[in-house]
Amino acid sequence: MKKFNIRKVLDGLTAASSSSSSSATAQPGTSRENDVVQETLQSEHFQLCKTVRHGFPYQPSSMAFDPVQKILAVGTQTGALRLFGRAGVECYCQHESGAAVIQLQFLINEGALVSALADDSIHLWNLRQKIPAILHSLKFNRERITYCHLPFQSKWLYIGSERGNIHIVNVESFTLSGYVIMWNKAIELSTKTHPGPVVHISDNPMDEGK
Repeated sequence: MKKFNIRKVLDGLTAASSSSSSSATAQPGTSRENDVVQETLQSEHFQLCKTVRHGFPYQPSSMAFDPVQKILAVGTQTGALRLFGRAGVECYCQHESGAAVIQLQFLINEGALVSALADDSIHLWNLRQKIPAILHSLKFNRERITYCHLPFQSKWLYIGSERGNIHIVNVESFTLSGYVIMWNKAIELSTKTHPGPVVHISDNPMDEGK
Protein backbone atom coordinates (compact mmCIF):
# COMPACT_ATOMS: atom_id res chain seq x y z
CA MET A 1 0.00 0.00 0.00
CA LYS A 2 1.36 3.41 -1.04
CA LYS A 3 2.00 5.88 1.77
CA PHE A 4 0.05 9.16 1.67
CA ASN A 5 2.15 12.22 2.54
CA ILE A 6 -0.20 14.94 3.79
CA ARG A 7 2.59 17.50 4.07
CA LYS A 8 3.11 17.51 0.31
CA VAL A 9 -0.61 17.94 -0.25
CA LEU A 10 -0.70 20.95 2.06
CA ASP A 11 2.33 22.46 0.39
CA GLY A 12 0.66 22.07 -3.01
CA LEU A 13 -2.56 23.72 -1.85
CA THR A 14 -0.63 26.63 -0.37
CA ALA A 15 1.31 27.20 -3.59
CA ALA A 16 -1.85 27.02 -5.71
CA SER A 17 -3.74 29.44 -3.50
CA SER A 18 -0.85 31.92 -3.49
CA SER A 19 -0.53 31.84 -7.29
CA SER A 20 -4.29 32.25 -7.80
CA SER A 21 -4.43 35.15 -5.36
CA SER A 22 -1.51 36.89 -7.09
CA SER A 23 -3.13 36.46 -10.52
CA ALA A 24 -6.48 37.61 -9.13
CA THR A 25 -4.93 40.76 -7.77
CA ALA A 26 -3.16 41.44 -11.07
CA GLN A 27 -6.15 40.91 -13.45
CA PRO A 28 -8.65 43.31 -11.88
CA GLY A 29 -6.06 46.03 -11.89
CA THR A 30 -5.46 45.72 -15.63
CA SER A 31 -9.19 45.50 -16.44
CA ARG A 32 -9.90 48.66 -14.44
CA GLU A 33 -7.24 50.52 -16.31
CA ASN A 34 -8.68 49.46 -19.67
CA ASP A 35 -12.37 49.94 -18.79
CA VAL A 36 -12.39 53.46 -17.36
CA VAL A 37 -15.93 54.84 -17.12
CA GLN A 38 -16.14 58.49 -18.25
CA GLU A 39 -18.63 60.23 -16.03
CA THR A 40 -18.45 63.58 -17.86
CA LEU A 41 -20.85 63.91 -20.82
CA GLN A 42 -19.37 65.29 -24.02
CA SER A 43 -20.84 66.83 -27.16
CA GLU A 44 -20.22 63.71 -29.27
CA HIS A 45 -22.54 61.78 -26.99
CA PHE A 46 -25.55 63.77 -28.25
CA GLN A 47 -27.22 64.46 -31.58
CA LEU A 48 -29.87 67.18 -31.49
CA CYS A 49 -32.61 67.28 -34.09
CA LYS A 50 -36.03 68.93 -34.32
CA THR A 51 -38.71 66.27 -34.64
CA VAL A 52 -41.96 68.24 -34.55
CA ARG A 53 -43.38 71.76 -34.32
CA HIS A 54 -46.66 72.16 -32.50
CA GLY A 55 -48.97 75.05 -31.77
CA PHE A 56 -49.22 78.63 -32.97
CA PRO A 57 -45.94 80.22 -34.22
CA TYR A 58 -43.90 82.22 -31.74
CA GLN A 59 -43.87 86.04 -32.14
CA PRO A 60 -46.39 86.32 -35.02
CA SER A 61 -46.17 89.56 -36.99
CA SER A 62 -48.48 89.09 -40.01
CA MET A 63 -51.26 86.88 -41.33
CA ALA A 64 -53.03 86.15 -44.63
CA PHE A 65 -55.82 83.81 -45.71
CA ASP A 66 -56.76 82.27 -49.04
CA PRO A 67 -60.57 81.82 -48.90
CA VAL A 68 -60.64 79.50 -51.92
CA GLN A 69 -57.91 77.03 -51.03
CA LYS A 70 -58.53 77.48 -47.27
CA ILE A 71 -54.88 78.19 -46.43
CA LEU A 72 -53.78 80.35 -43.52
CA ALA A 73 -50.28 81.86 -43.59
CA VAL A 74 -48.59 83.27 -40.49
CA GLY A 75 -45.32 85.21 -40.56
CA THR A 76 -43.14 85.81 -37.51
CA GLN A 77 -40.59 88.34 -36.31
CA THR A 78 -37.79 85.84 -36.95
CA GLY A 79 -38.58 85.43 -40.66
CA ALA A 80 -40.44 82.14 -40.25
CA LEU A 81 -43.50 81.27 -42.31
CA ARG A 82 -46.14 78.75 -41.21
CA LEU A 83 -48.85 77.49 -43.55
CA PHE A 84 -51.98 75.82 -42.19
CA GLY A 85 -54.41 73.87 -44.37
CA ARG A 86 -57.00 71.33 -43.34
CA ALA A 87 -56.77 69.59 -39.98
CA GLY A 88 -53.32 68.04 -39.49
CA VAL A 89 -51.80 69.71 -42.55
CA GLU A 90 -49.20 72.41 -42.00
CA CYS A 91 -45.83 73.47 -43.38
CA TYR A 92 -42.86 75.47 -42.08
CA CYS A 93 -40.62 77.73 -44.16
CA GLN A 94 -37.86 80.17 -43.29
CA HIS A 95 -36.54 83.31 -44.98
CA GLU A 96 -32.76 83.21 -45.20
CA SER A 97 -32.32 86.80 -43.99
CA GLY A 98 -34.26 86.15 -40.78
CA ALA A 99 -35.90 89.59 -41.00
CA ALA A 100 -39.39 90.07 -39.59
CA VAL A 101 -42.34 89.40 -41.91
CA ILE A 102 -44.35 92.63 -42.00
CA GLN A 103 -47.04 91.56 -44.48
CA LEU A 104 -48.34 88.57 -46.45
CA GLN A 105 -50.49 88.58 -49.59
CA PHE A 106 -51.99 85.48 -51.24
CA LEU A 107 -52.47 85.20 -54.96
CA ILE A 108 -55.99 83.89 -54.43
CA ASN A 109 -56.45 80.32 -55.71
CA GLU A 110 -53.14 80.40 -57.59
CA GLY A 111 -50.91 78.57 -55.11
CA ALA A 112 -48.63 81.56 -54.59
CA LEU A 113 -47.84 83.92 -51.73
CA VAL A 114 -46.06 87.27 -51.51
CA SER A 115 -44.13 88.11 -48.35
CA ALA A 116 -42.75 91.53 -47.41
CA LEU A 117 -39.92 91.68 -44.88
CA ALA A 118 -38.56 94.35 -42.58
CA ASP A 119 -35.31 94.45 -44.58
CA ASP A 120 -37.28 96.04 -47.49
CA SER A 121 -37.40 92.89 -49.59
CA ILE A 122 -40.39 91.10 -51.11
CA HIS A 123 -40.52 87.43 -52.08
CA LEU A 124 -42.82 85.33 -54.24
CA TRP A 125 -43.43 81.82 -52.84
CA ASN A 126 -44.58 78.85 -54.89
CA LEU A 127 -47.00 76.77 -52.80
CA ARG A 128 -47.85 74.21 -55.48
CA GLN A 129 -44.86 71.98 -54.79
CA LYS A 130 -44.44 69.67 -51.81
CA ILE A 131 -41.97 71.96 -50.07
CA PRO A 132 -42.77 75.67 -50.73
CA ALA A 133 -39.88 77.63 -52.20
CA ILE A 134 -39.11 81.21 -53.22
CA LEU A 135 -39.42 81.80 -56.95
CA HIS A 136 -38.46 85.48 -57.12
CA SER A 137 -37.12 88.15 -54.79
CA LEU A 138 -36.93 91.91 -55.05
CA LYS A 139 -34.97 94.29 -52.83
CA PHE A 140 -35.72 97.99 -52.28
CA ASN A 141 -32.67 100.11 -51.54
CA ARG A 142 -33.78 103.74 -51.61
CA GLU A 143 -37.15 103.49 -49.85
CA ARG A 144 -38.46 101.44 -46.96
CA ILE A 145 -41.50 99.22 -47.52
CA THR A 146 -44.49 99.98 -45.28
CA TYR A 147 -47.49 98.35 -46.99
CA CYS A 148 -48.36 95.99 -49.84
CA HIS A 149 -51.61 95.49 -51.72
CA LEU A 150 -52.51 92.94 -54.38
CA PRO A 151 -55.97 93.35 -55.95
CA PHE A 152 -57.97 90.19 -56.67
CA GLN A 153 -56.92 88.49 -59.92
CA SER A 154 -54.50 91.30 -60.71
CA LYS A 155 -50.93 91.01 -61.94
CA TRP A 156 -49.92 94.33 -60.36
CA LEU A 157 -48.63 94.47 -56.80
CA TYR A 158 -48.71 97.90 -55.14
CA ILE A 159 -45.85 98.66 -52.72
CA GLY A 160 -46.24 101.63 -50.38
CA SER A 161 -43.12 103.25 -48.97
CA GLU A 162 -42.10 105.32 -45.99
CA ARG A 163 -41.79 108.38 -48.23
CA GLY A 164 -45.46 108.16 -49.17
CA ASN A 165 -44.85 106.88 -52.70
CA ILE A 166 -46.40 103.77 -54.27
CA HIS A 167 -44.34 101.52 -56.54
CA ILE A 168 -45.95 98.95 -58.85
CA VAL A 169 -44.48 95.46 -59.34
CA ASN A 170 -45.43 92.99 -62.06
CA VAL A 171 -46.20 89.76 -60.19
CA GLU A 172 -45.59 87.52 -63.21
CA SER A 173 -42.04 88.73 -63.87
CA PHE A 174 -41.59 90.14 -60.34
CA THR A 175 -39.95 93.31 -61.62
CA LEU A 176 -40.67 96.99 -61.05
CA SER A 177 -42.86 98.47 -63.76
CA GLY A 178 -41.16 101.86 -63.54
CA TYR A 179 -44.45 103.62 -62.87
CA VAL A 180 -44.56 105.33 -59.46
CA ILE A 181 -47.45 107.15 -57.80
CA MET A 182 -45.69 110.05 -56.10
CA TRP A 183 -47.11 111.30 -52.82
CA ASN A 184 -47.55 114.87 -54.11
CA LYS A 185 -49.65 113.58 -57.03
CA ALA A 186 -52.04 111.58 -54.88
CA ILE A 187 -53.08 114.38 -52.50
CA GLU A 188 -54.44 117.85 -52.92
CA LEU A 189 -52.06 120.27 -54.56
CA SER A 190 -52.68 122.80 -51.80
CA THR A 191 -51.09 120.46 -49.27
CA LYS A 192 -47.41 121.34 -48.97
CA THR A 193 -46.40 119.22 -45.97
CA HIS A 194 -45.39 115.60 -46.35
CA PRO A 195 -48.29 113.31 -45.31
CA GLY A 196 -46.04 110.56 -43.96
CA PRO A 197 -45.63 106.88 -44.86
CA VAL A 198 -48.20 104.77 -46.69
CA VAL A 199 -50.23 102.87 -44.08
CA HIS A 200 -52.95 101.36 -46.29
CA ILE A 201 -53.86 100.84 -49.95
CA SER A 202 -57.33 99.86 -51.24
CA ASP A 203 -59.12 99.58 -54.58
CA ASN A 204 -61.66 102.16 -55.63
CA PRO A 205 -64.94 100.17 -55.66
CA MET A 206 -66.39 102.50 -58.34
CA ASP A 207 -63.34 102.40 -60.62
CA GLU A 208 -61.02 99.39 -60.97
CA GLY A 209 -58.30 101.60 -62.43
CA LYS A 210 -57.98 103.68 -59.27
